[in-house]
Amino acid sequence: MKAIPPRMERVRKTVATSYFWILVSMMVAITLVHYLTPQIRPLLPQVDLFLSRHAVERTLFVLPVAAATFAFGRTGGVITLVTSVLIMLPRAIWLSVYPADAVIETVATTVVGYIVLWMVETEEREKALRQEAVARMRAFNAMCAIVAKSLDLEEVLNEALAKALQVTNLEVGLIFLLDRQTEELVLCAHIGLPESAATDLDHLLVEEGPCGHVARAREPLGEGPCGRVARSREPLVVENASADQQLSTLATTETALRSYVIVPLTSKGETKGVMALGSWEPRAFPSADLQLITSFGRQIGVGVENAQLHRDVERQLHIQWRLNEVAERITSELELRRILPKVLQIAEELIEADCGFIALQDPATKQLSYPYLHNLPQDLTDVMVGEGEGVAGEAVAAFRPITIVDYQAYPNAVQAFLEAGLVSVVAVPIASGSRAFGTLAVGSLHEKRPFTATEVSTLAGVGRQAGIAIDNARLYQNMRYYARQITRAQEDERKRIAREAHDETAQILVALSRRLDALIASPELPSPAFQERLEGVRELTTEALQSVRRFSRDLRPPVLDDLGLVAAVRGLTRALEYTGVDTTLEVSGSPYRLSSEEELVLFRIAQESLNNVRRHAEAQQAKVLVSFHPSKVRMVIVDDGRGFEAPERPGDLAMSGKLGLIGMYERARVLGGALRIESQPGEGTQVILDAPVHRRS
Repeated sequence: MKAIPPRMERVRKTVATSYFWILVSMMVAITLVHYLTPQIRPLLPQVDLFLSRHAVERTLFVLPVAAATFAFGRTGGVITLVTSVLIMLPRAIWLSVYPADAVIETVATTVVGYIVLWMVETEEREKALRQEAVARMRAFNAMCAIVAKSLDLEEVLNEALAKALQVTNLEVGLIFLLDRQTEELVLCAHIGLPESAATDLDHLLVEEGPCGHVARAREPLGEGPCGRVARSREPLVVENASADQQLSTLATTETALRSYVIVPLTSKGETKGVMALGSWEPRAFPSADLQLITSFGRQIGVGVENAQLHRDVERQLHIQWRLNEVAERITSELELRRILPKVLQIAEELIEADCGFIALQDPATKQLSYPYLHNLPQDLTDVMVGEGEGVAGEAVAAFRPITIVDYQAYPNAVQAFLEAGLVSVVAVPIASGSRAFGTLAVGSLHEKRPFTATEVSTLAGVGRQAGIAIDNARLYQNMRYYARQITRAQEDERKRIAREAHDETAQILVALSRRLDALIASPELPSPAFQERLEGVRELTTEALQSVRRFSRDLRPPVLDDLGLVAAVRGLTRALEYTGVDTTLEVSGSPYRLSSEEELVLFRIAQESLNNVRRHAEAQQAKVLVSFHPSKVRMVIVDDGRGFEAPERPGDLAMSGKLGLIGMYERARVLGGALRIESQPGEGTQVILDAPVHRRS
């Protein structure tokens, strides 16, 4: 079937409208009146003079001209006016009694008709302009609403781009944002691109940037149409592009945009990116459309800035939260092997790095080792470097952050890290005050990465926290050493006192008791009353001897050295049974001997716990459970006494005067163990100790 030409199609649609036939009817009616006046004059004698010159009929032709202009625009009005003139001229030239006057009237009617046509057209044009202005204002308000309703950058860009295409009736839209770090435009949103065009974009990358973790194309600032618009901040309009005048990011695609407009996305005088709207066919862009698209660009720029500020605030809050987590872990943990790996993990997350390491400096040799690594070969833990060597040594020596964008070209690089594939790295000193303990570093393994000042500052903050952790850990180690020495000195003194009490005081009391026995048995006693007094003295001597032996045993029970922990704890439970508390001892696992220091610490904790049961708990029953594991011993002491309100932190015990419990905590720490006390008023008390131990060889 043969296609109908567009012009004929428009004519067909016009003829099919009711307005066209109403207009034809008006023209026919006025024409009949104009030419049949002699026939209707006898019927209307009262208007004979009025119609004698036919001026009224000619004036009536202005009505269809105005109606045609309203209905069909300027073209319809002009056609109707020309038709009216052609209808009036035969009457004016050949049939009129006053031809000169008729021609003048016809010309006047034509002029009036054209004036009416112009006035109607002007009114319609102004009406259309007002409607367009209202439509543009609504579109602008809709764009403002899109920008204001969300702070999610991806959502803002996609919805704003869709709205811009809807308003302008264009097919393709792209938004590039400016990456300040690399001075490149990054494709962050696009609509209307064919799949082949979207997948064939040059320089596709997958990384984190101004528009998130997405695949995107890059265009250097100042290069290509988008780059030039971003640099100049002036819109670019191409109404009919040639083959080599297309968006640079679409240069490799088979389909090229034939027309497009590119506007900058600006906010507060800064370029945030560019928006490109285009069509596959040539198209003109009126100034009103260009102004609207430019205003869209400014609004989207504001939205981009708000979203980026929101993202920066969220990121800063996340960083602060993670730094607080580091500080909390540092204050709650004093073991470096538990703290530093977590610090390294948090540092990598905050900087979004591929790998990281912590280098610690030996205070004596000043050499650096790498005990903590992540996503790097573990054999790097065997690497040792001197002061000032490598990025770690340089950061310690300079006492400032060091950033290396291209580690492979770094002249001071450590060969082992070159072989590990380190590409970019930033290192900060781990310091407390003016003392540097080592280096915290994170890096990239895939591509060169210039770390921002914010990232370096964040990493430096983590490094300071790590320095505090190391300082605290070393102080804690020193404290544990001194506590161990003090405990050892106390136990040595207890052992000496116990030995002297057993070897000297007890022996003296034994000798005294025997002499009293001999004196009582002597027949030379003066009287029975004196003998009775001697009996009393001998009983007191026996009680003193028992007290000295018990005191000696409590100070340093010989059974602990001779038979070990289980036998010594069994002696404690039996002693508690003598006070009326039903006490049991349960042992699980295969008992083995520990080092003398470990057995002594565990014994003292059990002794203090059972003494508390005897003195304060008012318990009816108590139980001691000792579990032997390959590398640790668990000891649990439970009673059904009155209990107490156990504090959340051991340090709060000092305020309540429970110094014995503090001593138990400190003894557990000497072993590197964990002590936990669970108690509630009226529900008894449970003391749980987990201690890493070593078998006695």
